[in-house]
Amino acid sequence: MPLRVVQVAPYPILPITSGGKARIVQLARALTRRGIDLTIVTPFHVTQRRALAAREPFTLRQVPYAPFVLPFLFVDRPFPYGALVSFHPGYRALLPVSLANYDVCQIDHPAFADLARHLPPNVPVAYGSQNVEFDYVSAECRSERVRRLAGGRVHGLEAELVGRANRVFACTDRDARRFQELYGVPADRLSVIPNGIDLRAVERERIQRAAHGASRGNGRRRRAIFAGSDVAHNRAVVKTIATQLAPALAQVDFVVIGSCARRVPVPLPSNLQLRPEGDVADFAGTDAIALNPVTAGSGSSMKLLHYLACDLAVLSTPFGVRGFDDLRPWVTTAELSDFVQALQGEIPPPHGHREQLARYEWDAVAERAVRAYTELAGRP
Repeated sequence: MPLRVVQVAPYPILPITSGGKARIVQLARALTRRGIDLTIVTPFHVTQRRALAAREPFTLRQVPYAPFVLPFLFVDRPFPYGALVSFHPGYRALLPVSLANYDVCQIDHPAFADLARHLPPNVPVAYGSQNVEFDYVSAECRSERVRRLAGGRVHGLEAELVGRANRVFACTDRDARRFQELYGVPADRLSVIPNGIDLRAVERERIQRAAHGASRGNGRRRRAIFAGSDVAHNRAVVKTIATQLAPALAQVDFVVIGSCARRVPVPLPSNLQLRPEGDVADFAGTDAIALNPVTAGSGSSMKLLHYLACDLAVLSTPFGVRGFDDLRPWVTTAELSDFVQALQGEIPPPHGHREQLARYEWDAVAERAVRAYTELAGRP
């Protein structure tokens, strides 16, 4: 009999428009290939259509909870989404499944600690962390007062969920240590389940783009690419590119790709393009450099794996490489204050990195999760 796992996600996951959604969906696909019977419960959203869900090998169940519209309206004004979504009276009553009927219940965000609170003690719980949420929310707060209020609430909820969880899935070794520091989680209750990459899908995309004559640069001007979803730390990077890097480097063409390019509240220099619907493969080439100038957040930057999968030269802050220490030989690092100087110098493309990158294939990552689930469920 297959192992039955129910996963409570904090946001709609289809279509895939962010790193967090990619992690949930790609890992879910890999888990089902390994025989896990997986049900994912998400808030309802009009874009998460049945036709999209029907293509997936896992079961998707949506919760028709109208108040979840409010966090999207008020996000960053001034409270971050992670704090706003933690207020959801009545959500448990609307769940379309009984969480107690599964072999393992995984909860992906401390906002839903109350769901674990009502589970019988014999139901194993996994906290499927993508970040140390307290650190992530604290980094998104714009004032100390908001940080105290939002951070305090998330810290309390995360402490409760970690205390109930039989296993905590940390995204990186760094996050695992942080869970131990903040909440005293024993090492035997921690599993590192890293972010991953679908190398075959990236290669197919590159071949298709090349066949259709996708732009590869002119071979004369350097092109600097940044890709990211519409979250606070990515928007901060776009602002830095628009106000500091691009004006200082007129000889470099900058391209911002992804939903973080949809709203940029500063004037754009002539050498900066915004491509919300673009793809890294559209702009990859021998003249291209991928940027990862992040200085805040938690977890790890999935874009780093994507950049290397596209064989791009990568310039990152040391913080941007967190969680991928074994990939540092193929990444040029500099502090953000030194990016202008670094972009004027030589940034070598990666060579010989494919074998190491293969360790982050989603199927390999899923093996770790399967081992944790079988242990939690008492299966051989």
